[in-house]
Amino acid sequence: MSTAPRPQTDDVEPETGPGDADGWALLDALRRKLDDQAAQTRKTSAQVQQLADSIAALVGEQRKRSRWLNVNSFIAYLMFTLLCAGAFYFVYQSRAREVVSARDRAASDRDTAVRRADEANAKLAARDAADAKAWDTWQALEAGKKDDALKKLADLKAAPLSKFDHEVLAARAKQAEMMQVDAAMKAANTAFKAGRYGEVVVTLESALNLQGAAPRVPEMHYLIGLAHLRANEIDKAVPQLETAVGGDVGDEDARFQLASALDRVGQWSKARAEYDRFATAHPQNPSAVLAMRRSATLARMPAQAPWVTQAPAQPKPAAPPAAKPPTPPNAAVPAPTADPAPGVPASLTKPSAP
Repeated sequence: MSTAPRPQTDDVEPETGPGDADGWALLDALRRKLDDQAAQTRKTSAQVQQLADSIAALVGEQRKRSRWLNVNSFIAYLMFTLLCAGAFYFVYQSRAREVVSARDRAASDRDTAVRRADEANAKLAARDAADAKAWDTWQALEAGKKDDALKKLADLKAAPLSKFDHEVLAARAKQAEMMQVDAAMKAANTAFKAGRYGEVVVTLESALNLQGAAPRVPEMHYLIGLAHLRANEIDKAVPQLETAVGGDVGDEDARFQLASALDRVGQWSKARAEYDRFATAHPQNPSAVLAMRRSATLARMPAQAPWVTQAPAQPKPAAPPAAKPPTPPNAAVPAPTADPAPGVPASLTKPSAP
């Protein structure tokens, strides 16, 4: 907006007074201010328009960035969701595998516990049955039913008993056998005194099969040999007496009786060796002098009697009058009192038929 200029004339300059000049100056000043204000307004308007364009460009750029941010946020959210879902899935799978493994272990432990319980029950039942059999075996041993007890004891070897139980039963069985051996020895001594030599042999040979007879085997062989001697079964007596010679029980009598039996069957060389061993080992024995004399007599004789090499059909000569043996530990046998005949022994003569 501008003020109208002051009118001018070419011909005559109007006369103005002092008041008009000031008015016109004021109007010029006001016009210039208005022009300046208009220019400033136009400049401001241009700046505002430029600012609006800049703001519009900034808003458009911001909208683009917002769209990209929204897209990126959505992609990030989607990726985060996928990662969380994958992590949850793996955690779930791991936990599920742990739960399944724990379930399998629990089932295996349960099956193992059930199997162990069954085995324990079976062992307990077998132990109870073995205890009952052991008690029956003990009662049989106490009642003297040896055969039945030994059969049951053999069945209990694989039974689930403790080592102590097995040892107690074995010791009781051995004690029962030793008692049976003692009874057999007592019966054999009684039969020997009564002259029932066959019964002596049968009783002691049955007792030799017992395990408890081991400590008394030499004594039993010795009594069997004496019984054969008394029954005039010299050939059967020799091996029994040879077995008895190695034992401690009745060693003196066994060796003297062996020497006498060998002398009677014509084994003079062996008989002389046994006579010498007997006399050397037991010089204080009453039969030692007789043994030395007989050994001296046999020294002049051949190694064995002539009939020993003859055919079996020929009768054997009569046995020399051997001295009677000393009393054995468990049998009443009179001691020798006579010396064999000097010179040619009576063993060279043919024996009479038994």
